[in-house]
Amino acid sequence: MSNTERELLWRERVARWHKSGMSQRAFALAEGYPVRQVGYWVRRLSIEAPKASVMPVVVKQAPVAPALLVRGPQGWSIELPAGTPAGWVAELMRSL
Repeated sequence: MSNTERELLWRERVARWHKSGMSQRAFALAEGYPVRQVGYWVRRLSIEAPKASVMPVVVKQAPVAPALLVRGPQGWSIELPAGTPAGWVAELMRSL
């Protein structure tokens, strides 16, 4: 028996166990399978096929740091956003 055939056989057996409502031990004894082998295949097949999940995601715009921060000697400060025209900044600096 090939590995693929063995896996298909155990997929069917594990599916029958799920439908039976019995414990793994009770199912193994009733079907004549080694208890440890049933447990092994249940674990192996549950690990192989992780279930995909979808989570909602909210995308928020990150705060933008100021492009220029001007601080005066008296403790005042002016934050200028990115894209402020250089001529306007120069005029501001001359008037301070």
